[in-house]
Order: sequence, then C-alpha cells, then structure tokens
Amino acid sequence: MRKPRLPSSKVTLSHRLLVIDIVVAFGAPVLAFWLREVPISAHVDPTPIAFYVGAATCFSILFFVQFHVAHGLSKFFSFHDAIQIAKASACTVTATAILLFTLTRLDEIPRSIPPIHFLILTASLVGVRLARRMMAQRQDLGATVNFAHDKERSVIIVGAGRLAWFYIRLLDSFAASNRRIAAILDDDFALHGRSIFGHVIMGGTQEASALLDDLAQHGIDVAGFVICERDRDRALELFNRLEPLCLDRGLELELLAEQIGVYVSEPQEDIRDDPQASEASPRRDYFKIKFVIESALAAVSIVVLSPLFALAGLLVAIGLGSPVIFWQRRIGRNGRPIYIYKFKTMRNPVDKTGRRLDENKRLTPIGRFLRATRLDELPQLYNVMRGDMALIGPRPLLLVDQPAGRTLRLSVAPGLTGWAQIHGGKFVSVEEKNALDEWYVRSASLWLDLAILFRTALIVLTGDRRNEERLAAALARAAEDKQKSGSSQRNGAVFRKMFEEHRAL
Repeated sequence: MRKPRLPSSKVTLSHRLLVIDIVVAFGAPVLAFWLREVPISAHVDPTPIAFYVGAATCFSILFFVQFHVAHGLSKFFSFHDAIQIAKASACTVTATAILLFTLTRLDEIPRSIPPIHFLILTASLVGVRLARRMMAQRQDLGATVNFAHDKERSVIIVGAGRLAWFYIRLLDSFAASNRRIAAILDDDFALHGRSIFGHVIMGGTQEASALLDDLAQHGIDVAGFVICERDRDRALELFNRLEPLCLDRGLELELLAEQIGVYVSEPQEDIRDDPQASEASPRRDYFKIKFVIESALAAVSIVVLSPLFALAGLLVAIGLGSPVIFWQRRIGRNGRPIYIYKFKTMRNPVDKTGRRLDENKRLTPIGRFLRATRLDELPQLYNVMRGDMALIGPRPLLLVDQPAGRTLRLSVAPGLTGWAQIHGGKFVSVEEKNALDEWYVRSASLWLDLAILFRTALIVLTGDRRNEERLAAALARAAEDKQKSGSSQRNGAVFRKMFEEHRAL
C-alpha cells in the first residue's frame, strides 16, 4: 500500500502523536533492561542506560510521526497499521543502536537489548490498539442486541473468495441490518468443510436445493443467495445456474460485485500489440539499455547536484513555505499512473480562510525563476532513479491531456525532457506534443538523445520557441499512421464478418 499523499494545503494534518504512544516509547526500553536483568546500583554507572532510554524515546517520537503511527483509528486497526508500527519500531531501534555504537560502542549495553526493545515496543503499540478495537467492537455489538426477530433475514453466500471475506466482515460490523449468513457455497471441492470467520463452506452450487431443505428443518428460513464473485462471466454463470431455483422458491438473488461496482475490469490489450508500436520494436533493446544507464546517471546526478537541490529547497521554503516538494499524478508507461515530484512554484489554490486564489496571484517571482531555469524539475531525478521516468522521453501528461486509447507515446517511459520540449514546449498543443513524442519513439537513438540534451540546455538559456518545420513533419506522419490504422481496422472488421458468414454456412 502506498503512503498517502496529502495535498499541499492539507499537509499540516500529517503530524500527530498520542500520549499513550509516548508512554510506550519511554517504557519499552526500560522494560527491556528490566527483563534482561541489567544491574543498576551505586557501583554501576547508570549513564549508558539513561542515554539509551533517552535516545530511544526521542527516536520513537520522530519515527512515530514519520510513519503516521497515530493516524489510524484504533477501532479500525488493520494489518496496514501494524506494518507501519513495525517499520517505526525497527527504525527506532536501529537508529538508537547506531547512535550509541558510534558514541560508546554500546559499552555496558547487552547486545540483546535492541531486539528485546523492538519486540516490546511493537507488541505494546499493537496491543494497545487491539484492546481499544475490541472495546469499540463490544460497544457496537451491545447496540445491536435488541433487534426485531421478525425482520431477520438469512442468506447463503455463493463464492468463497476475497469478496465473500469482505461481505462477511461487513455484516459482522453492521449486525443491526439483521442479515445473517446461513452458509457458504463454493464449487471448489478442496474448500468444502473449511470456514471464513466461522461460517462453514457446506458444498457446491449443485447442492443449493438440498441445503435449503436441510436448513429449513432446523428452523432457518433462507431469504436468498448473494453471489460474491468479482469475475463478471463467472458471476453471470452462477446467476443463471441459481435463477431457476430462486424463481421456483421465491428467493432473492443478488450480484454483490454489481451492487458495489467492483467487477474485475476486462483485460486491455498490451500497447505493444498496437500496429504503430510494432514499428518501434527494433528500438526496444535500445530503450532497455537506456533505462539502466539513465537510472545510474540519475543517482549520480542527485549526489552531484545536491547543492542545487539545497538552494532550490531553501528558496521555496523562504518564498512559499512548507512543503517544498510538490507531487502530481501523471500517466506513465503503458498507461500506468505515476507520481512525479517538483519543487513547489505556486502558492496553494486556497488561502487560510478557504478562499480560492487567482492563478496570477499564486505564481511568485521565485516560482517563475525556478520554472525558467528548470530547477523545479530536479526532484524528478528521483523518479528516473526508481524507474518511473527516463531522462529523455515523452513528457508525462495529466489524465485530462492524455489522448484517448492506446498511443505510441505510452510504449516507453516518460522523460524529464523530450522532442516536444525542444520544439515548442509550452507553445505547442496537446495534439502537436503527441505527434512530436511519437516521432521520437520511432526514431530514438543515442545521438538523438544527446542532441535533445544539448538543445534542452539551450532552451533553458533562450526560452521555448516553436519549430514549424519539425511540427509539420511530425503531424504529417501522425496523420499517415492514423489513416493506416483506420484502414487496418476496417479490413479486420470485413475479415471478421466474412469469417462469421463462412462459419454460419
């Protein structure tokens, strides 16, 4: 699960601590020394122990904030929250051990203290939240004791997958609806006799009629079936199989995935199957090599340009305040969403009173300077290093600007700079950018990339300007490819029609 990204105007919500967590942060190392039976007397210097406890408490508070340990609501404590606690505890113990080893080489501190400290800290934080979660659940269940028996409805779940797991948890949490689970059915014989949260899988759908009769003699009147299957074809198959039985007995039949909108989306064709993308296939090896080289170059550049990072960050902090880094969701390779990072160049869209600001009031002189010098793009070297982007390639677009359907520009990783940026940049339309980017994908080479880097440096000094000749050539090629693609689709439709007619004969 990705760390949540807060909008710039809401970033102040990210700092929170609980008093009980601070108490645990202090008590965990103390308890670790007590369990380890470390002697504390007049003949033993307590300074190393006190130093360890103090450093551990300070690091705990720091990492509790960093990993948002106090953000999760205890009544909804989840596995993700437990993972965040484990990460914070591991970082706390590691940082404490490194600090003390550097200063004192952990003299008079048993080597078993850090792992014991980690276990106590993690178990205590998790235990506190589990206890609060159990108390909250008891209160919720206490509010649902008095329900109308005549409104109780028993249902049989069909399908023992993750959606069934979710539905059972949902009913357990909101028992006031008086909907009860009578049984679970699944056609996988290996699952028969097993259970989900205590509800037993009693057989397959072929046993549905017999199960209804069996439950009826035990006083359980089933109101209907709930199909918990995410695959649309499989769900419809189960629906058609159970529909006659439900019509005959007057039972309800529900498709849960359809009600809550979580059907598995139909698989999309890979962009590499596109006729246009096949033209760029001879250059796929080049793009693979390019990916490795550029990732390494980005890592080196981050170190070499660290003074520029510090300068730009300082300017943003002075002129615009915290946070200095701005993130934005863009479209990456094969249509996968990515998050790119920049130095913030504009004020937040609303002021402290919630009033919306005009665009011209949001851009500051510092922001204009960072944009003009391209210094605001420096954090995207991190995107390049981790493989989300390339140094050279089509610029990643916002979803609203991305052309519909599969486009050739999405067959490669987006870049910090590209062919469209050196032939117009902000002065070219979305359609023109797409045409220029697709021309680059077809023509990519080492010499072309070096030329783009050189021209990018000139653009920083001279500013963006349109190159009408390059634009005309790219647009003409795009129109030619579109015509070929349309002709290919028409020919494919004619062939499929002929095939269907032949099969009918």
